[in-house]
Amino acid sequence: MKIYYFSSTGNSLYVSKKIKEALNENVELISMTKALRDNDFICDDNAVGFIYPIHCGSLPIIALDFLCKLKLKKNSYVFAVGVSGGGEAKSSFVHINEIIKGTNILSNFVCIKYISNYIRAGRNPSEKRAIEAIAKNEKILEDFINEINERKIKKCNYKFGLNKILYPIWKNVYKNKDKKFNVNNDCIGCEICKKACPVDNIIMKNNIPTWKGNCTDCMACINLCPEKAINIGKSTVKKNRYKNPYIKVNELIS
Repeated sequence: MKIYYFSSTGNSLYVSKKIKEALNENVELISMTKALRDNDFICDDNAVGFIYPIHCGSLPIIALDFLCKLKLKKNSYVFAVGVSGGGEAKSSFVHINEIIKGTNILSNFVCIKYISNYIRAGRNPSEKRAIEAIAKNEKILEDFINEINERKIKKCNYKFGLNKILYPIWKNVYKNKDKKFNVNNDCIGCEICKKACPVDNIIMKNNIPTWKGNCTDCMACINLCPEKAINIGKSTVKKNRYKNPYIKVNELIS
């Protein structure tokens, strides 16, 4: 089995590792970011999973790009886990079915609801609150793993709804997602932001990060900066940063 994941601050990677550890079979974890860079789009496995955070109610741009290129074995057992900040993941499941409908359809799916770490629009959870949210979802995750082991089938009867309009606007119209990104004098030039960016949108100039205008809105650079030197205008200056407490930074950078 292959499990493809995208994770900018560690939540989806945490879920992926938990599933791998608990399944009664050999599982290969593959970063969608790495697969895109390596042009690795062939999956001949009889079972495959997709694990990703929810962005604008559906798939992260990285996950969307990867899934559109992935070639699946026909009639594989395909499952998906949408890791949200407390909202639903239904649109993402519909989205996946639209992408893979030529050869497959989702066999099973679940939404794991943690706490939002979309620092652009709100405050990140404290480590204490993050740990509490993770613990609250462990039983849901355990039950889903049992369903995967038993190859249970669940029909996806959801519809896009309003998200069918909002998602393309966020993805295609709201282009300059990094327009207000800036870095202050606390920057130490460690390049963690550059290495964490899934689309190589950051270059270092005079040992300082500069954004190229191709941001996918994942917030990895801001959240993983060890000095909190990166901000969006002034709106994030006093906000705490987030990383899944059970995941190390070096697991999230290439």
